[in-house]
Amino acid sequence: MELIFVVISFLLVSLAMVTIVYLFLKRQHDQSLVQLQTELSLQRQNYFLPSKLEAYQRCILLLDRISPANLTLRTLQVTNNARTQQSLLVKTVREEFEHNIAQQLFVSPQGWLMLIQAKEEVLRVVNMAANTLDAQASATDLAAKILEIAAQIEQFPTEICRSYLQNEFQRFNA
Repeated sequence: MELIFVVISFLLVSLAMVTIVYLFLKRQHDQSLVQLQTELSLQRQNYFLPSKLEAYQRCILLLDRISPANLTLRTLQVTNNARTQQSLLVKTVREEFEHNIAQQLFVSPQGWLMLIQAKEEVLRVVNMAANTLDAQASATDLAAKILEIAAQIEQFPTEICRSYLQNEFQRFNA
């Protein structure tokens, strides 16, 4: 009986030691796993940060280039009539947007949706201005009408989106 007691005691002590070693190794493993995940996260952030920065910069530049004032002044061809100028403006906005479409990978879905809405609002204003002019109107008349309509809007969507993206980048970068 005494032998059974010694064997059971030895087994219990051995089991306790194995358990202690297991828990110690598990804790070490968990700590190293957390450390590796943290390092990976930092490396990922460092890897994607330049691309993310460039995406935000390009989105801000896109918004600046398609804002009604900049768009009309940059693309104004005084020899065009209003319809030709309208086509040029719509084409320019769409090309600018398509040129930057890949930036959606690095901008939040909400920011990208706001950018799309800003682009659509610019197109709407261009088309609305063109529709209010007669067939003989000049490109200058169209530009003036676009600027007049845009001035009536308290804060144009390109400005709202620019502000949102700037704030989003600041929050991300903090």
